[in-house]
Amino acid sequence: MKPTDELRKIKAKKDSAFSNAINHLESLGCESIRIGEQFDNVGELLTDIDSDFSKVTGIVNKKDLSLLFVATGLLCAKWIIMGQLIPLDFDFSHDPNARDRINHDEGDDLAEEKRKDDDKFKDVEDESKNYSEDGYRTVGQIIFRPVPYDATKKTALDELEKTFGTSVQNLVPDGLGGKSKRWLTYGHDPVLGWLFGTINIMTRSVTFKPGFDTHKVTEKHIKVITDEVTTFPNECRHAFYSYKEDNKRLGAAVFKQGLHMLADKYTKIGLPIPFLSTEKAKELLEKGWNSVEASEAIKKTIKKLGKNAAIIGAQFVIALLINEIIKAIHLLMFDETIDGDIRLYQVRTRKILITANCISSASNILVSAGIAVATKNPIEGAKRLDIGGFVETIHRLIVDTKFIEEIKREYVRDKLYERIYDSDFNWLYQKED
Repeated sequence: MKPTDELRKIKAKKDSAFSNAINHLESLGCESIRIGEQFDNVGELLTDIDSDFSKVTGIVNKKDLSLLFVATGLLCAKWIIMGQLIPLDFDFSHDPNARDRINHDEGDDLAEEKRKDDDKFKDVEDESKNYSEDGYRTVGQIIFRPVPYDATKKTALDELEKTFGTSVQNLVPDGLGGKSKRWLTYGHDPVLGWLFGTINIMTRSVTFKPGFDTHKVTEKHIKVITDEVTTFPNECRHAFYSYKEDNKRLGAAVFKQGLHMLADKYTKIGLPIPFLSTEKAKELLEKGWNSVEASEAIKKTIKKLGKNAAIIGAQFVIALLINEIIKAIHLLMFDETIDGDIRLYQVRTRKILITANCISSASNILVSAGIAVATKNPIEGAKRLDIGGFVETIHRLIVDTKFIEEIKREYVRDKLYERIYDSDFNWLYQKED
């Protein structure tokens, strides 16, 4: 072959490559213009894609609508039936005077029977006649003599305000008595009494609220508060010396405190609610609210809360099961030739569940409010609330809405790519080998 022929072939090849490059550049320019036009109208494009998504995932066909009615009916039937069979209970009221309680003498008899049944102290009764050598109460005196903080008489204390202060005197205008001693002495406090009462019993003293004024008490026939003023820390010191002299005295004092608590706890007056101010303890005791009634009210409330928690849990579980059953049924009804993409079909499923749960919860609120208005009793309406169903509705709104948003993002991304991408220009979007 002549050299000139070889050169002509090379030139022809280069000319063809150059011509192809020019054509490609022209095509690239056209494609760039087309893409630019698409981006100029991207807002309208996104609106169209969003509209398309709503159409393909909307609950419009008979199959979806039928299942929506079934789901709504089941969820509503659930709270209607449960509201009749196991309604919630929000009546936490408690009448402190509803139960008959024993009088003070009957309480003392109850404590005395308890003391007689305790073998530990059967041989110490003779010790109750004389004090110890150091003047402290013996085990016998602690067990068999009255508690000193039950004293209701006074000697040299002419005016109660000298002892308690004017504000406290107003609480006991008729003097220290059987009722007032319950809220004015620390020994009668259901909690603090285990400390103050025990020390008072060991040292023959009484400590008053709201401060810590402490006085000695006589034990001659009638318990009398003397004008011998002391301090509670000082009585603690004497209690320690008494314990060193005979360590059984502390156990005897604790036992006596427990007996006295037993004697007063279930009486008509009862013991005050612990840790309250003197004024508040007085107010509540006069209304019948003592430590026993407060405890009973708390137990009643806890019991009802536990029962309600179980009912709410059952409401939630049943609603969840209904939703899962509806989801499974809708999946079984899937037909690829009619319903298309399974992911978009699942969006329709989630929309059915969200709609059914929202209708059920809204209906429950309206019915409960209607019952409350009709009966003029908010508690009656509250008993019919489907709180577990509300929780499941919120769960569906959070979880299913998140799922729908994820599918929608994928749908919009794919549709944007389809609208912008042109199959006639594959070479533009492919890497050269």
